[in-house]
Amino acid sequence: MSVTQTDPPRAGAPEPDRPGRRRPSVEQVLLAAGLVGVLLVFAIWQTYPNYDTYYTLVWGQELWGGSLPDYDVLRSPTPHPLSTFVAFLLAPFGTGTDRLLVLAGLLCYLGFLAVMFAFTKRLLGRTIAFVAVAVMLTRTDMQLLALRAMFDLPFYLMVFGAALVELRRPRAGWPVLLLLALAGLLRPEAWLIGGVYWLWLAMELPRKQAAWLFLLVIAAPVLWLLADTIVTGEPLYSLTSTREVSGQLGRNRGLDDALRNLPRYSGANDTMVTVGVGGLGLLLAIYILRRRAVIPVALGLLGLLTFLIISAAGLSVIPRYMTIPSLLLSLCVAVALAGWTVIREGRMHKVAVGVAIFSVLVIGWRAWYYAGDFSTLNRQVNFVETQHRQLGALLEDPEVATAMERCRPVTVPTHAPIPILRYRTGLPKQAIQATIQQERPPAEGVQFTSRVFNFEPSTGRVLSSPPRVTVEKTWSTRAAPGFERIARDGRWAVAARCGELATPAP
Repeated sequence: MSVTQTDPPRAGAPEPDRPGRRRPSVEQVLLAAGLVGVLLVFAIWQTYPNYDTYYTLVWGQELWGGSLPDYDVLRSPTPHPLSTFVAFLLAPFGTGTDRLLVLAGLLCYLGFLAVMFAFTKRLLGRTIAFVAVAVMLTRTDMQLLALRAMFDLPFYLMVFGAALVELRRPRAGWPVLLLLALAGLLRPEAWLIGGVYWLWLAMELPRKQAAWLFLLVIAAPVLWLLADTIVTGEPLYSLTSTREVSGQLGRNRGLDDALRNLPRYSGANDTMVTVGVGGLGLLLAIYILRRRAVIPVALGLLGLLTFLIISAAGLSVIPRYMTIPSLLLSLCVAVALAGWTVIREGRMHKVAVGVAIFSVLVIGWRAWYYAGDFSTLNRQVNFVETQHRQLGALLEDPEVATAMERCRPVTVPTHAPIPILRYRTGLPKQAIQATIQQERPPAEGVQFTSRVFNFEPSTGRVLSSPPRVTVEKTWSTRAAPGFERIARDGRWAVAARCGELATPAP
């Protein structure tokens, strides 16, 4: 019997793979890098939730305290059952949960990118999936959702997660409907998607099985109606309240306005790239996918239909409700750039190469716009950080805290700071008023004034003067007669008039 001897490995030679030992894939390395990036962004950029999310935290505190959430507030945001439940679970952690939600939002953003990568890879391959993630990283609107802990991002994560499940296992059934039911507790657009998907399933399912699945379809709308009924006594409160607030803010502009704004709202950051280049990519994607294009095309059409229904119902006509079609167009930008890697021969290969060259030229031409877009995002983040830091410092000032305990009302320039003050201080809604609610300057109490009010979403400019509705209320920007300034930090100042006019806190 002969024995074959092998030479010992040379010094410096790569160690051969051992059984059970696998090198991490590129995707795993990028995911780990993304996780590190999320933690760095969270540590460096001290961002905070938006107006809607702060009210959700207030409602969660009320639930934790044993009372029903009070939706009857000035310019109440739409209450979403799942977000309120999450806020209830976080309430025991105190006033640090606003930053916890920002971290959760950033992690959701990372998960969203991972799902979009897997979704695109399943349809169009690994190369286009990598390009798609790169394109998604230019979407500062999605990054702002994460940095402000808005519940829209988990909604998109669950909707595209459901689409990915269906791609991996056609007619998957209950896992898809469960994800859509959870998404439907955040935004009602998922109701339509779930209903259409169930109809498609029911065509080939036994009646009994289809009936059981239908319970998942109606779960979200039934729970939403039930929550509104328990809290307000009105099953359609969310619809009527949202329509009323949309009217106050001038957002319910109707179906005609929605149709006129379709290209702009579909374009997200840059209509020329998202709609123009993405439209060419859409044609290429349909050519490549043929019948497999059904799921993404259906998802986009249902998103468009939902936007039109929302507009016709008199609710807000805003870009956020066109995000699903817009995200699919962003994926199609990646197809325009890299579709030639899939179409490898024939006339269509030359067409795909031509589309890629044209797309690169357009994106290169618009590079200055993307640079400005990221600059705007940076200004927004710095604005939010500064506003919250200065407002937080004033709330921790002992003299301000004492005045807020002794005197009422607490007056603020606009409705925007009210949920922040209620979340941080635990004050009841009766204790705080916005100048928009006041016919004349307050005669007593504590007064917060500010020279800078908010960010203008359409331009990214800081509003350095009062909004139109408070332009005549001079006490929005300076102390009312008889009030004495007791503290100031940056753009914010606090004045008080307690003395003999002081009233006990309720």
